[in-house]
Amino acid sequence: MERSQWIRSLVAVAAAASGQAAIAQGSEWDWRFTPYLWGAAIEGDVAIGPIARDVDMEFHEIVDVLAGAALFRVEGGNDDHGLFADFVWLRLEPEDEIATIGGVTEAEFDTTILDLSYLRKLDGIDLELGVRYWDFELELDPALLAEIVRDDSWTDGYVGVRFLRAIGSDWVWQTRLNVGAGGSHSAFGAETHIARVFSSGNAFVVGFKALGIDYSNDNAGGTPLLLDTTFLGGTIGFMFN
Repeated sequence: MERSQWIRSLVAVAAAASGQAAIAQGSEWDWRFTPYLWGAAIEGDVAIGPIARDVDMEFHEIVDVLAGAALFRVEGGNDDHGLFADFVWLRLEPEDEIATIGGVTEAEFDTTILDLSYLRKLDGIDLELGVRYWDFELELDPALLAEIVRDDSWTDGYVGVRFLRAIGSDWVWQTRLNVGAGGSHSAFGAETHIARVFSSGNAFVVGFKALGIDYSNDNAGGTPLLLDTTFLGGTIGFMFN
């Protein structure tokens, strides 16, 4: 089964299971949509064949080279079951250069991350079963060699937990942790945020998010590709309920 078919099948099964549970229990589902900003720094290593590049970019550096971004979360659930999706797209065009065997090299990054999970809700804790799809395009432009562009995608399965705690009547604290593998050697996700809930049910949300990936493909477009990076930084958004 192809990866895209596997993702659709898992989501369909989770949705069907959650829908049946909601019908059986006679409880309505609550849906929330949260566009957000992620002040991510990027640390790690990337390589295409013999050309490697260290990545160590702070948030203020990313803002200077950010060519496009789209980030949002969607979540729905009742007392016992839930579905969660998180979408991240970032395009970076760094202006700095690095010396390689092909002379001075410029690099561009284009990353899409789609996170889909089913939640089994318990008292104060949610158990997660999900998939995370990555699409990573790296373009290297050595001064003395032809431009190299590699676009590779993969899917990881993961398991995780999510802790929820009310702080008074207007604040909610949430922490999410997960680990996975599959298309990559290993991957992890960690997130914590605090939400100020208004009388309308909407909320202002601030927090911290990290995603790590250790991936390699010896035949990505005919050339080995290595990606060992961590995205991490603060988040700020507004949740519509």
